[in-house]
Amino acid sequence: MSFSEEPRSTCALGGALSLISSLHRAVPIIHAGPGCGFTLTFGQNIANGYQYIGYASGFAAPSTNTLEKHVVFGGENRLREQIRTTLELMDADIFFVVSGCTAGLIGDDVRSIVGEFEGSEKPVIFSETAGFKGNTYRGYDLALRSLVDQLVVPAEKKTPKLVNLFGVVPSQDAFWQGDINEIVRLLNKIGLKVNLSGNGDNIEKIRRAAEAELNIVLSEHTGQQTAELFQEKYQVPYIKYSLPIGTETTKFLRTVAEALDLDRELVEKVIAEEEEEFWKYLIEFSEAYVFLLVNKEFDVISDSNYAIGLAKFLSNDLGLFPKLIAITDSPDESLRPVIESRIRELNYNLSPKVIFEDDSYKIWEEIALDVPNLVFGSSIDRAPAKKQKVLLFPVSYPLFDQTVLSKGYSGYRGAVRLVEDLGTALLTSI
Repeated sequence: MSFSEEPRSTCALGGALSLISSLHRAVPIIHAGPGCGFTLTFGQNIANGYQYIGYASGFAAPSTNTLEKHVVFGGENRLREQIRTTLELMDADIFFVVSGCTAGLIGDDVRSIVGEFEGSEKPVIFSETAGFKGNTYRGYDLALRSLVDQLVVPAEKKTPKLVNLFGVVPSQDAFWQGDINEIVRLLNKIGLKVNLSGNGDNIEKIRRAAEAELNIVLSEHTGQQTAELFQEKYQVPYIKYSLPIGTETTKFLRTVAEALDLDRELVEKVIAEEEEEFWKYLIEFSEAYVFLLVNKEFDVISDSNYAIGLAKFLSNDLGLFPKLIAITDSPDESLRPVIESRIRELNYNLSPKVIFEDDSYKIWEEIALDVPNLVFGSSIDRAPAKKQKVLLFPVSYPLFDQTVLSKGYSGYRGAVRLVEDLGTALLTSI
């Protein structure tokens, strides 16, 4: 008997392409086999709520399309040719060379070839992102570090109240644009200006990123290596805080305010305004809550960002009961105790079981031992959820049974949207 496992992320090359797709007027130059770029880019665009993103992605992405002869004799000449013709034919502000497994296995000197184009009218940078180096999150980190290392210009002085955001992986988080926009809105309200946000960053913002007073990593591990590079190379400190949902956003804003010594009166005024609106809507949901959600138990199958945010919001704000939290993004062993401790920061002495696993079969074996009322997972969890007769609410990659454009679940407004969508899912399942 055999079966095919549906993945919960792509490879490192896919993570690099997801970052490039989020940049303004950036063109990837893919040094890999014929199917890699198309499969990854197009696959991500379907599996992230059918968002077709990127200035030059899918059919438009330039690729060396390396064949057997390049494996035998090397693909450096082919890469050189592809960079030259791409610069001639395509209009962009950033040309970003990323390499796949073939180039990594045969040892093509990507750095040297890209170096030949130093001084081009538009910058040509590179990142060695062979798929076997890791998953989407790893590829995002590798490409982000390359972006910072090769394009950011040292700053003579810091710009007061300027910050950069890292850690939300485009496409891997289907709600990335809405999530980032909500965090940016709130940071603006407490007096900050966001330079790099992770959504539509352009060459000018990238070059001046070292002027920031603080980097905010919206993850316990993704983007941390870039933040450490920034701190070492450009003397920009950083804080980490997993994507906040609901009233956890209050703690997030206070943490940022403390790191930058912001006007506490202004920050508390913004928090009071946002919480008043947030609770106004949740109180209006109270009758539906009694009918639909009271005493409900839930499991989460997601990466650490959403797992932490969802566990806290659903438990602390909505009063639901967490049973199992399955972390699917394969964080380093050294970071797992920290992630688990963040999940357990719950009210009412709640303490769910936490596992680090991306194998659907093993995850659902665990769920079957103590079946909840709700599972917050991905589209690939729909069949096992149906088998266990439990309601599935898809929030994580891959997400191919709904369309997502601008909505997100972060912050105060995102949490209200989450309650609306959850309520609708519960009503339509009756």
